[in-house]
Amino acid sequence: MMTTEVALLRTRADQYLDEAPRADSEAISVGALTLFVSRTPWAYYARPDRSGRAVRPRDLVRLRRACKNWRQPLQLEWICDLHPSLEAVVRKFGLIISEHPLLVMTQEMLEVQRRSVRTVVLDPEDLGLLKARAVAHVAFDQTVGTQAGVVQREARFAQLDADEIRHVFARARSGRTVTGIAVQEGSGAVAVGSYNRVGDTAEIVGVGTLPAYRRRGFGSAVVQLLCENAFANGIQLVLLTAEDEQVAQIYQRLGFRRIGTYMGAEEQGPKVDRGGRS
Repeated sequence: MMTTEVALLRTRADQYLDEAPRADSEAISVGALTLFVSRTPWAYYARPDRSGRAVRPRDLVRLRRACKNWRQPLQLEWICDLHPSLEAVVRKFGLIISEHPLLVMTQEMLEVQRRSVRTVVLDPEDLGLLKARAVAHVAFDQTVGTQAGVVQREARFAQLDADEIRHVFARARSGRTVTGIAVQEGSGAVAVGSYNRVGDTAEIVGVGTLPAYRRRGFGSAVVQLLCENAFANGIQLVLLTAEDEQVAQIYQRLGFRRIGTYMGAEEQGPKVDRGGRS
């Protein structure tokens, strides 16, 4: 891609990432930052505001105070290529930083792969959405073993609380979140992913596979399914942030192109996982 095209795609991605949390949060101005105070069962983050002002150490001091006041974890996310000076400020402030490849795809880029596994886009009223949530919980739980599978999924399904259930169905019914799963015969849903839509842009999130079923192509099959569905429903640009370079290579085989680096920071250790963030 040409330098100008990459710059435009970064700007579109940045606009999406600023708009995406607003429907489910209160946007609080904190100096040169915006803190998104979540109204969902999950916390959001703070990010540089759209003014282009440089984030200063005093802004991080104010952010820490605001997070404490709103009872939010201190989490910061930004596109490094658009805010190159922010990393040094954040490191000096003592936050722990993680880096993630930022990828995009248009319909023309999609390289359709033959899927050997069954994949399904779930209807907004499908109770399978809750099983999908259970798959995600197990997939991203670092305390479960490498053989965690259907038993652990069913146990986590039984533990879903009412707030999470309401939020899952509300997002699906509004059309803002579309969820797909990969199904193993005799086991049911073993991998999951979703995309969150704002206008003609969407971000793929929450891509996870039960540990016992990994390295069989389930995750990439779900991502391909979601891309196909998004483009069929008017999406012009799909974003995805990979956990690391190795995962990025898997997505690049589907046609994703890297346009930059997405960074996350927090006080207790990195939790940014936009390729798998719930």
